[in-house]
Amino acid sequence: MRRPRIKSPGEGFYHVVSRISGRRFLMDDGEKGILLGMVRAAAAFSGVEVYTYALMDNHFHLLLRVPQREEVDDAELSRRVRALYGPERSGRLFAQWGQWLSAGDTLRVEEAKKRLCSRMYDLSQFIKTFKETYTQDYNRRTGNTGTIWEGRFKSILLEGAYAALMAVGAYIHLNPVRAGMVEEPELARFTGYGAACSGDAAARRGLLALVARALGGEPPGWGWTAAREACREAMDGALLHDSLASPPPPPAPQDQSPPATPDKAPCPSEPVPALCPPAHLRELLRHRCLAFLHGGALGRPPFLLTQANRLPPRCNRRPEGRLDHCRGLDLMPLWGAREAS
Repeated sequence: MRRPRIKSPGEGFYHVVSRISGRRFLMDDGEKGILLGMVRAAAAFSGVEVYTYALMDNHFHLLLRVPQREEVDDAELSRRVRALYGPERSGRLFAQWGQWLSAGDTLRVEEAKKRLCSRMYDLSQFIKTFKETYTQDYNRRTGNTGTIWEGRFKSILLEGAYAALMAVGAYIHLNPVRAGMVEEPELARFTGYGAACSGDAAARRGLLALVARALGGEPPGWGWTAAREACREAMDGALLHDSLASPPPPPAPQDQSPPATPDKAPCPSEPVPALCPPAHLRELLRHRCLAFLHGGALGRPPFLLTQANRLPPRCNRRPEGRLDHCRGLDLMPLWGAREAS
């Protein structure tokens, strides 16, 4: 029976996984570059924030933030359409709208704009946009027919707190290491961490936003170096407890002390203990962990109870179950939600 997809009614954080059909290894570096460009174009259109990613030879992982839906004015809609379609196709679309307006068909233009806006701030529409675009482009270039993707994409709703976000981010970054493609995560070209270490500005912005959100603050002004260290520590198992993690302190007034240098990370006044020995977590993240790949939601028990209660009455809800997969992270997956027969 089909598992219902769990989505947040407002802002939500998701780990998304999708595979090539037949487990075929179709994605060489050139294809990964094309797909990444389409992911970023769809994100710019949809308003979705790509925190990080791992593009593998036969599947991909994304860590996303889907914001609360907002109204989009005409100027912003035009900018997003250009980001998605490019100058040529968007130019044809705007010209068509102009012809309709000249003919007095204002309602037709407004309906077209509403259809575009309805695709924004929605996880499923975002994934559909770039997967369909990539399939069409791939088929045109190679002569393939039909979809190249294997069924539905998997999505796990994450608690927007330190342990879930940083653990899943670390798990995504370590995909090429687990697959034996590279020995160190910074050597992977098509992960957010590896690309950021190579100087990719968009990848760095995503990781800065991830670390800032995990620590409960605004995008940090203390630079990429500190964000890189936070990601590296997470991959090494040094994940901090949510209640002990804190955002960077605000800069001191200039008459008291000079502003912090951009790449200087804030240091807590006292050491912050990890949830369990880093060596254990390091090994956990370097093996296939079902809690990061299946289930409907991942977080601490109060968060999971809220998500289980939001499921339709027709669904069997079992938030208990195989909780041993990330016990060391103080996280639990919501397992077993199925359509009742």
